[in-house]
Amino acid sequence: MALIHQSYPAPVALLLSVTPMVLPTFGAVLCLWFRKSNPVFCFLISMALFYFGDDASLTQIAAGYMLIPIFWMIFTISEERGILNPTGFSKGLSLLSCGLIIATLGYPANDLGIFANLWIDLHYAIQWRPSWGGWMPLPAPALGSFALATLVLTVKVIRKHRPMDLGYLGGLVALFGAALKHGEPSASLIFISLASLLLVLGLFQESHRMAFLDELTSIPGRRALLADMKKLGRHYSLAMVDIDFFKKFNDTHGHDVGDQVLRMVSSRLSQTGGGSRAYRYGGEEFTLLFPGKSIDEALDYLEDVRERIQDTIFVIRGTDRPQKKPSNSKKKITRKRPEGKQTKVTISIGLSERTDKQEEPSDVMKKADRALYKAKDKGRNCVITK
Repeated sequence: MALIHQSYPAPVALLLSVTPMVLPTFGAVLCLWFRKSNPVFCFLISMALFYFGDDASLTQIAAGYMLIPIFWMIFTISEERGILNPTGFSKGLSLLSCGLIIATLGYPANDLGIFANLWIDLHYAIQWRPSWGGWMPLPAPALGSFALATLVLTVKVIRKHRPMDLGYLGGLVALFGAALKHGEPSASLIFISLASLLLVLGLFQESHRMAFLDELTSIPGRRALLADMKKLGRHYSLAMVDIDFFKKFNDTHGHDVGDQVLRMVSSRLSQTGGGSRAYRYGGEEFTLLFPGKSIDEALDYLEDVRERIQDTIFVIRGTDRPQKKPSNSKKKITRKRPEGKQTKVTISIGLSERTDKQEEPSDVMKKADRALYKAKDKGRNCVITK
């Protein structure tokens, strides 16, 4: 456990002493609450650095900062499978084995007899720097591990756009700062604490995303809609949107194609102009809010998005389409490719506006819902106002 410089005021020294332990513990409890397992192992890494980092030899420190980014990366990209199961046990066992390997590196070479030279070579390899690498802040293996893990996590952040991935990446960068500041107890503890803090923030942001964003369409869900409706002013319009004959479409073409339709419709609705906000209300039903807009102002935007969805053509691929792309061969076999069936998707929309009767948002929504049923009765693929 690192010692805090005595020049710090007592409250600051106490904070630096307990934060690297309290934050990971708090984060692990949050993981259990949010049913996240992988961050628990990252919190264990932070706690291990806090407890053992100051008592380790230079070789052990170099080995630790060589292996930690690799394990951090593995925990980040692996699937969430829980802790109290074979997958969780294997992850914990691998992390424990890593710690034991690092601990054995402190064994004196003189006691190994004929293996002493091999042991010395291993220590040299772990701390190796090339002749031109005098500028390297860390041994080459450790620096390479941090570079590889940072690259992988950066790509994942760019592809997935998930807050938890950003927390993992920030935590890894903070651990790199701890590695650079090793030997300065106060600075290294600050970076170790920062790594845990970024993971905790990532957990909170991830839980918010899961609670308020629809997983399939990636647009806000009903919970976000109900929260935003409480913040509306006195002047707004609200539209209820329903995909026409979606159940029949889903039963005919399959749920995978149905999910594609939902994603397409949500994407088009989220691009509706007029400052609107799109939500997935549930099933095949969506809601559009137009803050500060009247019915007449919102109507043009709704007609535009209705026409754009109507003009989108889906190609339903044949059931005999191979699951994998056939490998290239010298002989090309001419085979008639099954033509996919083309289909279109339409939506019905009910639109209402808050009047001067001090209506509640729920009343405006009920009016829009009644207008939606009128749109269906009228033949669908239209906008009805009320």
